[in-house]
Amino acid sequence: MKYEFFIYLGIILIFVSGLCIGEWTTGYQQRGNFYSEFKEDRKVKKKVAAWSALAGVCSFAVAGLLYLLS
Repeated sequence: MKYEFFIYLGIILIFVSGLCIGEWTTGYQQRGNFYSEFKEDRKVKKKVAAWSALAGVCSFAVAGLLYLLS
């Protein structure tokens, strides 16, 4: 099916977004990462996380649209 590619792509992009913002870490790990990173690196990570999350949501929307049209 054509829409399965977009579902898998959306899952991967949401996963990348979660990795960039440190979603799957404990509070102690997140605090340690925050204080060991440079400010510029945090900005880049936030930007990558935001864009990959947006692309993931758009990918899910395209998959839903393709599903409805088929």
